[in-house]
Parts: sequence; C-alpha cells; structure tokens
Amino acid sequence: MRVRLRPDLAVLSVRGDDARAWLNGQITNDVRSTKPGDAVHALVLNVKGRILADAIVVDRGERGLAAIIPASEHGALREHLEKYVIMEDVELVLDETLSVAVVYGDDAAIGGERFATPWLGSDASIWIGVASGLASLPRVDDAEAERDRIHAGRAAFGIDFGPTTYPQEAGLDGAVSFQKGCYLGQEVVCMLENRGQLSRKLVRLETDHAVSPGAKVLDESGADVGAITSATTASDGHGIALGYVKRTALEGTRALHVDGAPARLGR
Repeated sequence: MRVRLRPDLAVLSVRGDDARAWLNGQITNDVRSTKPGDAVHALVLNVKGRILADAIVVDRGERGLAAIIPASEHGALREHLEKYVIMEDVELVLDETLSVAVVYGDDAAIGGERFATPWLGSDASIWIGVASGLASLPRVDDAEAERDRIHAGRAAFGIDFGPTTYPQEAGLDGAVSFQKGCYLGQEVVCMLENRGQLSRKLVRLETDHAVSPGAKVLDESGADVGAITSATTASDGHGIALGYVKRTALEGTRALHVDGAPARLGR
C-alpha cells in the first residue's frame, strides 16, 4: 500500500435536513441514493455549463455528505454554492481537521475513512482523516502520480480543464448523469450531448520526443488546431501528452504535429 498526500484538496461538509436533495441540484452527478462508503465524481458548473470545479462527493454515513474539492477554489466555490441556499436547511462547513490522500492498494488497515474511486485508477481510493494516520506508509510523489495520470489520459482540474471548459470537451462524461433531475448548467450540457457538435476535444497524444504544456498542435497544413495542456516523458523517451484539438482536425486522416514532430492519437 502506498499513499499520495493531497494538500491541494479540501473537505467541504454539506449538513442539514435538506443537504442531499439540495446538493443533488448543484452538481452534475446523482447523489440521491448513495450509501455509506460510496463516492461519486461530479462537477460544479456555472449557468453557462462551464466547469467551476470537480468534486468527489462522499457518503460518510451518520456524518452526512461531504464534497472533496480543490482547496484553491474553496472560497469562490463556497460563495457560489451559498447563493443557491434559499429556504433549504443546508450548511456548508470546511472541515479543516481532515486531510485528504489517495491510497493505492488495500493490503493494510489505516485509520480514517476510505472511499472507492476507480476513475482515479483501478486500485485507488480516496482517504480522509488525520494525516498522522498515514505516517508509516510509503509515499507516491507528485511527479510519479502525474506521469501515471497523463499516461492513463485522466484530465486534471486547473491543468486540463476549468472555467472555460464544457464537461464533454474534457472527456468527463462519467461525472455527469443524464437521467437525474435539474442542476445548474444542465440545459447547456444536455444540448451539447444531444447535438454532439463539440468544437474541440481533449485527446491523448504520443510524440517521438518530449513536449511541453502550451505547445501548439498543428495540422498537416501548418494551421493551429490545438494546444498541449499536460505532458510527460515515457521511459523510452517518447512524449505522452494531453491536449485540446479541434473537432475538424480529428476527423478523417489528417496528420498532426507538435513542435515540428508527428503526433499520434493515443489509445
């Protein structure tokens, strides 16, 4: 078992008699019938359907629901959400006593609470508790975790998506329920889903050499059709990257280039 400490994440408790129904109306995924120990990946959108943050909503049983959110967005996100607490019995409380980590493997018992999060990796779970409870476990450093994330093609908030991004552009369909009731930004998201006409898409690219975030993606004519958002280098020196590419450039057999070298769509 290994752990990656996540001081960049914070735990926002959602309390009150109306907490579940209210929260379900603020996020893209369905939390109406979660059970203790469940975790749900969801997004918080603005009225235009763009992503303010992603959240892992965890069911803590008698402790109620909590949203694990980017710590950097806590103030703005809490202010945004509180605007939609009208007559409901709901209170949003940042729990500063809790730390967050991603735990890989399940061969040891540790203190705190763990929730299965398969979208972070097949053996990954999210953990909340007192950080000292992880003192004896080996660490996964951020650089290693980033390499694994990019290789797996998982988008990260603040790096690959954010307030200019629609969920489908970033491949975050798994964080959206199209069967649940209304939520902020739903009309735009459903319209994009029904029409299927995204202007760009986040894709995984492979290159013959290392590339850097911000590098332009060009088509065979030299036209600018996208940009790299995340990049890492494989053990053989090949570059692996995530980046947005225009839909029209992904159609047919058009060749792509990054930093003058051919780029192949990854699997």
